[in-house]
Amino acid sequence: MKNKPTQIIFIAVCFIICIIPFACMSFARTDSTTENKRLKELPELYNDGINFNYFKDLGAYFEDHFAFRNVMVNADSCIQGDVFNVSNMDTVVKGDNGWLYYSDTLNDFLIKNKMSERGIYNIANNINITQSYVEGKGADFIFTIAPNKNSLYGDNMPYYYSKKAGKKKNIDSLLPILKRSKIKYTDLFSLFKGQREVLYLKRDSHWNNKGAALVYNEIMNSLNRSHNDYITVMAKRTKTEYGDLNKMLYPLSAQPEWNSYYQYDYGYKYVTETESVEDPWIETESKKGNGKLLMFRDSFGNTLLPFFAEEFKKAYFSKETPYPIDEYINAYAPDCVVVEKVERNIDELASRPPVLTGINIELKGKAKSEKTRTTLNAASAESNTMYYEFSGIVDEKYIETYTDIYVALTVNGKRTSYKAFSISDKNGDNGFLLYVPKKHIKTDEKIAVDIITDSSGILTNVKSESYDLNKIK
Repeated sequence: MKNKPTQIIFIAVCFIICIIPFACMSFARTDSTTENKRLKELPELYNDGINFNYFKDLGAYFEDHFAFRNVMVNADSCIQGDVFNVSNMDTVVKGDNGWLYYSDTLNDFLIKNKMSERGIYNIANNINITQSYVEGKGADFIFTIAPNKNSLYGDNMPYYYSKKAGKKKNIDSLLPILKRSKIKYTDLFSLFKGQREVLYLKRDSHWNNKGAALVYNEIMNSLNRSHNDYITVMAKRTKTEYGDLNKMLYPLSAQPEWNSYYQYDYGYKYVTETESVEDPWIETESKKGNGKLLMFRDSFGNTLLPFFAEEFKKAYFSKETPYPIDEYINAYAPDCVVVEKVERNIDELASRPPVLTGINIELKGKAKSEKTRTTLNAASAESNTMYYEFSGIVDEKYIETYTDIYVALTVNGKRTSYKAFSISDKNGDNGFLLYVPKKHIKTDEKIAVDIITDSSGILTNVKSESYDLNKIK
């Protein structure tokens, strides 16, 4: 019993340490984070009824907001990073020589969970439909993929990620199909690999400003547009860049790295109330510019924005998905449409294609009708209720790698065929999707819908249904 006071003191100290993160939330609650996530909001016990997950949600809220959270995260990162040379964040991979990588790129780097040949074709098919639509509206089109950092600079990945599951990545399978489909693609992989200088940031997942200028020039060249190439503009090098991965891993002690900043007097202005280049929708105007640009982009487009905004009289930058291409082209009548997508997310182009009016196709030959297990659904589109959405899954017996899928609509006795988007999702790679504006289908009669596959020129009608559109909401 002589150690009882010591035990009491030890228990009391442990209790105080455990209670501090909760007790101090009244004045030191964590309301911001450098992690790539949205902090949980304080749950309500009653919200259209009893919230039976209240205590679970409350626990999640505490995990995000407890007092001194960033201090503790930073301390843990320093210990694990400096002592054991590993990352304590699921989102960050700690490489050699001070390099950091985004963990969402690991599947691509290790060639794991690779898309099927059909899934790869679905990406190309959906981009091909998008290009045809854009060009049909009189605008130029460019598609480009921003390489994952470890696809270009993987030498500093940790040694335990050296064993790969294959030799051919998704991008390696996609590029030949893009070329064969005559998609206007700007190849940034070859562009960066041809440079002697490292043009990505060591502690960020993106290219640096000189890399952004390189990409901008290549896209403008692909569009055959004269432009300022910034070759004669001085790029001042300063050690002031705090990378996104750097701040995730070390929220309080992130160290800056070198970046280059072009000493140019930009004249473009924001038309929207823009807080930062991270905003999901940005409009700009430039007195020095010519023409109108519509760009669909992700975070790799942040550093591209100043270059393009300066070059075009009016420019529109969107991070919205699925891309509302139909709506924006009709609203803004751009001269050029650029779609930029990071390598790690290219599968989204097969699962969430753009919202655009289907392109009319004249089918050659007569389709043979077969009784199949193909499914078909007609509904108002979730992404835009101004459209009907015809979707489903084709019986796998009637799908080959390069099979095209068509949706034929017969309205008031008139039959129109459309090439459908081909979909890859949790249900497999045999899905299809067609958007048609409701204003294009006006009838009090039922419409007939036929799903037709084209495999090497052989047409097969795999599903036929009729719908009363007045009952579709």
